[in-house]
Amino acid sequence: MIICIDGSSCTGKSTAAKALAKLLGYKYLNTGAMFRGIAYFAKSKGLVEEKDIVAAIKTVALEFRDVQGQTHLFLNGEDVAEHIGVAEVVSLSSKIASFPMVREKLLQLQRAIASQGNFVVEGRDTGTTVFPDAGWKFFLDASMDVKIKRFFKVMSPEEKIKYTPEQARKMIEDIDERDRTRELSPLTRARDAVFYDNSESPTPEQDAMVMWYYVTKKDEMINNLNNPALFDKIKKS
Repeated sequence: MIICIDGSSCTGKSTAAKALAKLLGYKYLNTGAMFRGIAYFAKSKGLVEEKDIVAAIKTVALEFRDVQGQTHLFLNGEDVAEHIGVAEVVSLSSKIASFPMVREKLLQLQRAIASQGNFVVEGRDTGTTVFPDAGWKFFLDASMDVKIKRFFKVMSPEEKIKYTPEQARKMIEDIDERDRTRELSPLTRARDAVFYDNSESPTPEQDAMVMWYYVTKKDEMINNLNNPALFDKIKKS
């Protein structure tokens, strides 16, 4: 079973996906972290041009390991979890994600990882491109004000002082615009994905519980459903 959670920047995909994986006893795969890992690698090597990045990543090894109960990304044996959340790396990863050869390398790796068992997978195109036949798909969104708050929440104290709320807004908008308009695997809601706006959600555990209910109580929901349009959406899922 593959469960996909897609959505734009700062919508709480990662925390919700981790919480859902815990509820279901599934493994967790963050495809966005893999692109950020490549961005960190390119930045640390001073690589800018697509051809140079594509040539360099042929020897890059990416893997996820458990570190004190948390899933960390390792790049060539180095734990890069603390480095890939930096705003500059996140922004760069959105640009690198438009490179076809980078996407192809990571696509094959993502599918190989998920073939090992039940996974909750989160990213930008997991339900449309990476796992189009996934058993369940969700698309998360949130208001811009909530996104900005989440932007600062995940930053270190040193990074927070580098950005104003308006700068954060501009960065989020730029990343989402690039992701939506790129030619290859753009950010879009899969036709069979359940839309979930978590702007008012107090915790990722609540988000996970909503999605858990969809996944585990589908028949119950259909039996108690009075809205024909919603019934059709759930039935097609």
